[in-house]
Amino acid sequence: MFPAPGRWGGLAALAVTASLLSVPSAASAAPGPFGSTFARLFAAPPSDARPKTRYWWPCGQVDPASIDTEMKQIADRGFGSVEIQCMFTTDPAKYGWGGPEFTDRLEKAAAAGRKHGLDVDLTVGPSWPLVVPGLTPDSPQAAQELAYGRAVVEGGSAYDGPVPAAPAPKEGVTEQTLVAVQAVRCPDGCTTAKPVKLDKESLVDLTAKVRDGRVSWTAPTGGQWLLLGHWRRGTGQAPVSGQSVSGRPAYVVDHFSDAGARAATGYLDAHVLSPRLRDLLKSTGGDLFEDSLELDSAQHWTADLPDRFRDLRGYSLRENLPVLFIDKIHRQYTSAKPTDTPDFAFTDGSGGRVRDDYYRTLTDLYVDRHVEPLKKWAHSLGLRFRAQPYGTTIDTPRVDAAIDVPETESLGVYDGHVDEPFRWVADGAVHLSGKDVYSLECCAVFNSAYAQTWPQMLRHFNTAFAHDVNQIVFHGVPTENALGIPWPGFSPFTMQGGNGFSEAWGPRQPTWDDTDEITAWTARMQYVLRQGRPSVDLAVYRQSHGSDVREPEGVPGFTFDFTGPDRLAGTSVRGRRLAPDGPAYRALVLDRQPTLGVDTARTLLAHARQGLPIVVVGDPPARTPGAHRAADQDAELGRLVQRLLAQPSVRRVSGPGELGSALTALGVRASAESSAPGLLTVRRAVKGGDLYYLYNPTSATVSAEASLEGEGRPFSLDAWTGEISPLGRYRTEKSRTVVPVSLTPGASTVIALGGGEGRHVTSVDGGEVVANDGLRLRATTGGTYTARLNDGTTAQVALPEVAPEQRLDSWKLTVDDWRRGADGRRETVRHELDLPSLKPWSDIPELADTSGIGTYSTTVTLGDLDGAYLELGEVTDTFQISVNGRALPPSDQVTRRVDLAGHLEPGTNTITIRVATTLRNRLRVTPDLLLQAQQPRQRYGLIGPVRLLPYREAPIRD
Repeated sequence: MFPAPGRWGGLAALAVTASLLSVPSAASAAPGPFGSTFARLFAAPPSDARPKTRYWWPCGQVDPASIDTEMKQIADRGFGSVEIQCMFTTDPAKYGWGGPEFTDRLEKAAAAGRKHGLDVDLTVGPSWPLVVPGLTPDSPQAAQELAYGRAVVEGGSAYDGPVPAAPAPKEGVTEQTLVAVQAVRCPDGCTTAKPVKLDKESLVDLTAKVRDGRVSWTAPTGGQWLLLGHWRRGTGQAPVSGQSVSGRPAYVVDHFSDAGARAATGYLDAHVLSPRLRDLLKSTGGDLFEDSLELDSAQHWTADLPDRFRDLRGYSLRENLPVLFIDKIHRQYTSAKPTDTPDFAFTDGSGGRVRDDYYRTLTDLYVDRHVEPLKKWAHSLGLRFRAQPYGTTIDTPRVDAAIDVPETESLGVYDGHVDEPFRWVADGAVHLSGKDVYSLECCAVFNSAYAQTWPQMLRHFNTAFAHDVNQIVFHGVPTENALGIPWPGFSPFTMQGGNGFSEAWGPRQPTWDDTDEITAWTARMQYVLRQGRPSVDLAVYRQSHGSDVREPEGVPGFTFDFTGPDRLAGTSVRGRRLAPDGPAYRALVLDRQPTLGVDTARTLLAHARQGLPIVVVGDPPARTPGAHRAADQDAELGRLVQRLLAQPSVRRVSGPGELGSALTALGVRASAESSAPGLLTVRRAVKGGDLYYLYNPTSATVSAEASLEGEGRPFSLDAWTGEISPLGRYRTEKSRTVVPVSLTPGASTVIALGGGEGRHVTSVDGGEVVANDGLRLRATTGGTYTARLNDGTTAQVALPEVAPEQRLDSWKLTVDDWRRGADGRRETVRHELDLPSLKPWSDIPELADTSGIGTYSTTVTLGDLDGAYLELGEVTDTFQISVNGRALPPSDQVTRRVDLAGHLEPGTNTITIRVATTLRNRLRVTPDLLLQAQQPRQRYGLIGPVRLLPYREAPIRD
């Protein structure tokens, strides 16, 4: 689906960077926190922890000779799986979805996956939403809608004419079935202003009076009456790529009827899955994937909805049809919300309750008739069912709890990343249903094709990780040699010179050779975030079928999940913790929540009696969400809420600003505390300790002491190198460990607490403490420093004078300029320059419209030193560093601060920095890429300022 800072407030800067740690030598390294197996798998994560990527094809028109090569390229860059997407083809009859050519290509991909160690994910249909070739808009398996027509009848007047017709359907829809004809009085007149007030008691059903499409009826005297004709018909919705995916027209299936799911799986069985492909999938199959629930209808419907509604909700939907309609509520890419003004409203105020029951029923049918059959079919092939079930008026968390692998999306309309809270509403469902994997389609940005940088991508990754996502699906890698398109090749979002969604990764990109470092970092982070169980501070109650999200205020440092009635049902409390064997919430918050079901109220009352802290912010819930027996239900809710508020573990506060003090009064503390605001944390409780993921989404570096709940020696896990290093400085306070931390903007890290406590420094009056080769003090300024150790003793450490920092301005630059050659393939032209000062390529005339790979080299003369930090300043895009001809381990592409210890020597040293760029600047001047030509140049290269900061260090002795 096309789309306030993060949902967890203010944990201070919590990443142990090079300013705190140094990688220990193998001989002196302290034992890792969780044993050798954990250390080995963190350094080299298993294949199922590696990220996935979409692999875009023009369906069966992909070059069969390229498949094995491209699959190997993807595997070599550290991906664990490809999700094959059939987007469109210029010859649907020959190459479309379900044709023999397409199945042959899938077989080749699965065989290549087996050969190169890549899982292959299949999509449930071509393009999106889910369509089946051969369906017509009138097919019973196709998506259905309800639409209405209206006519005004004056009181005492007779109407004799056609049943009011609904607005014209989409092209191709030829059949309509009358659901009901109703007349209802408008107390204030039947105006066109919304909402039109309707007297529910006056409603009469005239359906039985219809003859040959006509109805005759005389309105009672007085006022105006509205005559409504309700019609069921097909939506006529096709995939987003139009009818270019199959030799036969394809239309969206009914997602609320099992007939739609059977049509999809039946087509796969008959036309897509050959016996050989089925056999290959047994060893290399991963997921069956369904993309966004981007349905388009006047009003979602299915043929037996009235009957199912009565069964599930206990009353008649027919009598309430008029109040279902909100304009555009179910249109694709709609901005309409369930809280928008409806077309009609009953004067008794029941319309909102009816709509809530209607949306809940749609969700029930979607789960029971769509998700469950597709999941069962996927399991029969050894696949998991992965899906993006977010859509207007669908209870996304409820659906996510039913899916094997729930997936959300990071999607933007400009390069700057915005954290959208509604993307993460399923966290509680994921945690409470015990899901191992929470997936993210990442990181499409509109108008950023060939311009997206890896730091931008990493900001999306880190934001998702901070919301408990632990699987990234890249968006994506297109096959390159297809449809005769010259370099940079085929890409589904840049056809006809376009500049659509990012990004077309692959060998076409200068940064591709660096991608394995990005995927290795991603895999290590994902491995960490799948360990143990989640540990979350607060459960925030949310009952909604829309995308509106209210994040709790006044609780910096607290982590939280959203949870609702279906997720709370069956939970337990032990030791004042909700779901103690799962996320172990410390408190539950009802934040200005207007509705609450009676069953949920009973659950909360039982939990409060077991000691669960509950805070009610604002007015307590006063009504139940549904319309069935509403008065009785509301009365019972009132009684239960009064009992709830009387419990000693429950506090009611007038506004969100008092939430924090209420939690304190209840003895509830955050797992991670700090005085500095803004950063996000995730905690995983593992056997023998805890893992904390820490991320700074702000625009400023934050440094502070962080108090982390848990005991044991703290370690830093460097996801760029795979090294695990003990911290040299920390202190313990009761059941907490306090560490000094610092994170630059956009940076993240992992701290582990585990193992026995070792000798360490609790405070120092300058420099930094590192724990390689025993405790050592490091500083960029000479002098005598005092350190206090955990046994209460102090130590004086004398450091000799340190050479001043050097600013490295003068460089030799060699650029391999990537461009389109006369034969339509990529060619490379070399430029060599001497730079007396650093500046972006866009400011250098010879390089202004150049993209590719630049190699910067300079020399520096050094005296005695123990090491030095290299700070690169601004760099675009990826970089790799060598010193004296030796390549350094992978460097943090966000902090751009590198420890050169062990690589420098007294005298002359050569520093080389290789920088790879995006393709935007070159494509601006490449023929036939008109929308690229309209874009501004990007700032490429090593821009700096580059600084070398020498340091000295010495052991800390008692």
